[in-house]
Amino acid sequence: MAIYDHKYGDLPYYRVFRAWGGTEYQEYVRIKRSRKAAYSKAQAIDEKLAQRQKAYYTAQAYTKEFHMRPDGRIRGVRRIIVRRKGRNPTEVFELRINIPWEDEIRRTTLSIDVHGFEKAFEMAVEKVAEWYGLASDSDAKKAMKASYDVYKLQTDPLASSGKADKIDIKQTDSEKDASAVQKAKDEIGNFAERLLGDIKKFTGSKK
Repeated sequence: MAIYDHKYGDLPYYRVFRAWGGTEYQEYVRIKRSRKAAYSKAQAIDEKLAQRQKAYYTAQAYTKEFHMRPDGRIRGVRRIIVRRKGRNPTEVFELRINIPWEDEIRRTTLSIDVHGFEKAFEMAVEKVAEWYGLASDSDAKKAMKASYDVYKLQTDPLASSGKADKIDIKQTDSEKDASAVQKAKDEIGNFAERLLGDIKKFTGSKK
């Protein structure tokens, strides 16, 4: 719903506003004797704009450009390592898909350790295609399948996620443990520095 109260001078209106494709669309409904009647008219206008908006995004979702990043990866699909307390690290494909015409973001993870890389990748592509309603022979789905080697050659799954705690998936268990210990030390050190800075600000100390 994109209906707002609006005034032009002393005259009340309902403003109906939506935007897509870099263009804004808006209409105004004058509120006269009945606010209810004016609001119903605004709702009808909003429904028409919503249909046009959905049609635009639906058309975009069938293009390969919509789904593929410049580096060859699929938008919303990451190869990462998941860490849970008391469990061994697990390598997965993480899907976080923001479908434009839906209110909620769709999420799931597919275990590479359980299914194997090839099967997990195939399942990830199929899931994205299912959520968007892509045909098997669509250019978008073909482009996603063609990103296989990009993910396969990714030796550091955390490198592309923008996180600082990068861990090579070829590390031994002892190397992983050492990395975890060092990370904990770094975090404690950073916390201590921030805490000391806050104390100095509070006390007015310049030392």
